[in-house]
Amino acid sequence: MERSDLVTIKNSQERNTMKTIKRTLMVFLAAGSLAIGAYAAFGAWHHGSPDKMIDHMKAKLGLSDGQVSQIKAIYAKKEATFKADREAMKAAADKSDAKKAAFQKMRADREQVMAEVRPILTPEQQAKWDEFRAKHEKRGEEKK
Repeated sequence: MERSDLVTIKNSQERNTMKTIKRTLMVFLAAGSLAIGAYAAFGAWHHGSPDKMIDHMKAKLGLSDGQVSQIKAIYAKKEATFKADREAMKAAADKSDAKKAAFQKMRADREQVMAEVRPILTPEQQAKWDEFRAKHEKRGEEKK
């Protein structure tokens, strides 16, 4: 074989190697993008905005427009408190006492809001809401 043939073969092998590397990189980038998108979607659902929570309540409980307006006002009034709670949770180290305290405060603030929302609901809606929350809490306990 001539030297030029060997150089051509080597260049061809290098091009194939580069193509393989590029394809592999593209696959990883695509997979990473999908994973990030799925995580973001889950996060938006799980830690949704008050509007999403209210929409969920409206669908499950059959809230009237007046009830929706009242509940939105309650959430709007507490928006700064919830933001501070989220920031405290982010700032605290995992499994630290500060994280536990921040979580307890967030839970107490949420319960306070629910105590304000509950009287707005009819007795039937309250019963449905209690049932929904009991199921939700039971699922949370099973995950622990």
